[in-house]
Amino acid sequence: MFRDMMEMGYCAWAKLMAPTQERKDELEARYMQIVGRYPKKDTIRGFKPLLDLAWETVEAGGIDFLGEVSGQLEVLDVGKGQFFTPFSLSKMMAQMMLGDVSQEITEKGYVLLGEPASGSGGMILAAADELTRQGYQPWFHMLVEATDVSSLCFHMCYLQLTWRAIPAGVIRGNSLSGERFESAWTPTALMFKSRHGHLFDRPEYDLRSEQLSLFEDLQAMVMPTR
Repeated sequence: MFRDMMEMGYCAWAKLMAPTQERKDELEARYMQIVGRYPKKDTIRGFKPLLDLAWETVEAGGIDFLGEVSGQLEVLDVGKGQFFTPFSLSKMMAQMMLGDVSQEITEKGYVLLGEPASGSGGMILAAADELTRQGYQPWFHMLVEATDVSSLCFHMCYLQLTWRAIPAGVIRGNSLSGERFESAWTPTALMFKSRHGHLFDRPEYDLRSEQLSLFEDLQAMVMPTR
């Protein structure tokens, strides 16, 4: 049920950023397929207040909410190296890796972050908190590429970065082999584009492109893997 709730939430939000009608229809079909698994619709209706609670919690910052919940529910695949990283550790690592971002933001206007094994996005959420602590707004001053091979982690990461208003391209793929199976931009990526549109002058940088090749020739800061 937790996995279904995460996928339904992902489909609903990703549909807003779908680059084509065909993609919108695909996400809608996936959503309705999950609905069809539950004869008792009260179960499905119960998902919305839970997602609203998660949204409110993540939006406030300071927590990897879905990561912590998935760990408590024991839905992560330990055999594949999935485990919940305490947010205090993510926060410490973000502070160590980012340091003082003022010079970079003064020069470029933003920081680029790449997370090749994003999990539920805890390290990125911690980085957003660190930028906020230094007086910068994540939705204007950071751009993220987050990748994870797990469908569950992909869905959780997309939702949390969306709720935390972090401009990001989230990818379900294998960072080692370079394979990419699915991708979606968070809604605030459009806000980032309005401020830093020069990044998207080339066609492959189009915010509605499925290719998400934005970081292939940019020197990104690679956050620690889980």
